[in-house]
Amino acid sequence: MRPGSDTPKSLSLEQLLRRDDVWRGRVRRLATRPVVDTGHGELNAELLQGGWPLGALIEVCQPRFQGEWQLFLPALLAIHPGLILLLNPPAEPFSQALIQAGVDLDRLVVVKAAKKSLFIPSFTELARTAACGAMLAWQPEEPLGYTDLRKCLLAASEGAGLYAVFRPSAARRQSSPAPLRLLSQRVAAGLAITLFKQKGLLRQTQPKPLILPLPAPWRALPGHAALDGAAPGAGSDRAGKILAHPRGRP
Repeated sequence: MRPGSDTPKSLSLEQLLRRDDVWRGRVRRLATRPVVDTGHGELNAELLQGGWPLGALIEVCQPRFQGEWQLFLPALLAIHPGLILLLNPPAEPFSQALIQAGVDLDRLVVVKAAKKSLFIPSFTELARTAACGAMLAWQPEEPLGYTDLRKCLLAASEGAGLYAVFRPSAARRQSSPAPLRLLSQRVAAGLAITLFKQKGLLRQTQPKPLILPLPAPWRALPGHAALDGAAPGAGSDRAGKILAHPRGRP
């Protein structure tokens, strides 16, 4: 430092560690980022900022079509104003169930983009618009690569909404720029959520799944509970269809 400067000649280690741009591994201290309550207290406690990050990309890996609405519905109901965009959903929204869940259908917009050549520009343009309060996007027919996801991440960082992309569970083994990645699986007790990547948190042990209990309408009926194990994905598909109709049905 120059003689006479008011700045200390040296900073202590503790002073350096107080800086927001210094990463402290397992220590949960990051620059403040806007979040929205997940609606699940145990999940909030495991997230670095205490909720779903806004203006970021959340990647959900899961087998087939299952707990998307159960996982994000509380946050979607908490976000006002702004549109709720469904990009390339695997099923048509079931309006009656959405109304019963409290979703304002006037805010719901479905965008079909089954091919990656349509999905990427749709995601990036929609994420940047100020009218987008939240967007749930399902991976198109062609797998998304690192560069594709980075484009989505950059677009999300320019917005202020909630942005989630759903990918097959096998994508967990692939590298991704998404700052928050999780595995979602239907189990007998509810929805098992494993947070296997959080930017700013260094994990030295295998993360343990959180079990989010399902509300009554989502649980298998007692007489049909055995069907969950009889056919692969039977239980998970049933849960998702409570809020959606498969394509091709009226």
